[in-house]
Amino acid sequence: MKKFCLLGSLALAMLLSVGCSSGSKESSSAESSVSEAAQSDTVSSEAASEGAKAAGEKQKVVIGTSAICKDVLEVAMDVFNKSNTEYEVEMKVFDDAVTPDIATWEGSIDGTFHQYKSYMDNFNESNNAKLITYGKEVFAFQIGLYSNKVKSVSEVTDGMTVALSNDVSNRAIALKLLAKEGLITLDESVAEPSTIDIKENPKNLKFVEMERLNLANAVDDTDMAVVMSDVMRETGRDAASAIAYAQEEGIQLVIKEEKPWAKDLEAALTSKEVKEYIETKTEKTKVPLF
Repeated sequence: MKKFCLLGSLALAMLLSVGCSSGSKESSSAESSVSEAAQSDTVSSEAASEGAKAAGEKQKVVIGTSAICKDVLEVAMDVFNKSNTEYEVEMKVFDDAVTPDIATWEGSIDGTFHQYKSYMDNFNESNNAKLITYGKEVFAFQIGLYSNKVKSVSEVTDGMTVALSNDVSNRAIALKLLAKEGLITLDESVAEPSTIDIKENPKNLKFVEMERLNLANAVDDTDMAVVMSDVMRETGRDAASAIAYAQEEGIQLVIKEEKPWAKDLEAALTSKEVKEYIETKTEKTKVPLF
């Protein structure tokens, strides 16, 4: 009888010990949840890939993109998926430019096609990441200075407000366009200038910044906005109505590390089918670079 009582006491003590220790572990578990989620996504992706390979099916490759890059990626996907016997590309469209990079770095998707190198470099620096570009530049967006208030740069008056992108790379491109048109002068020693690098502002222009995909709406709310022509087209506006134009850097495939499918996908992105599509279907809002 004493033996059974002793065993019961030991079991009760063990249960109490487990209960106390689980409470002490909750905070450390919560702190590591983001990292564990990323690792889980990566493990799940790798497991699915291995399972497909074992079953003789095509392995899925998920590429993130944006609303204004998806058309080119769709053409390249069609070329890739018809010719590749081992992999099949799927597309995931994101509403902003940062999340696809986060997803690629964490491993929940395999790569992105929505940005140029300097944008990726800024993401890497801000997030302690090491994403890399792969292959050639595919195309460049045309950007324009759009306005419902003036019809030429010469009509710009004192104190007008200009809407710009709020990310480092696109803001710099917008300011350089304004400088090219003689509306401001910039500190030429700064590679990616911001508004604090404006040396002269003879028209006393005011600046507001916002996410680049929202800039088309700013044409109605401000005096002028520097917007990607493709964004204007996607929102049903006249992409050819800008009072000044410039060209962005080239959009490239971005990945975390080299993969067996990357070479073939880059080849599809620079195929004759993609070039023909850009030249004939994008209303000159995009320019092929290959």
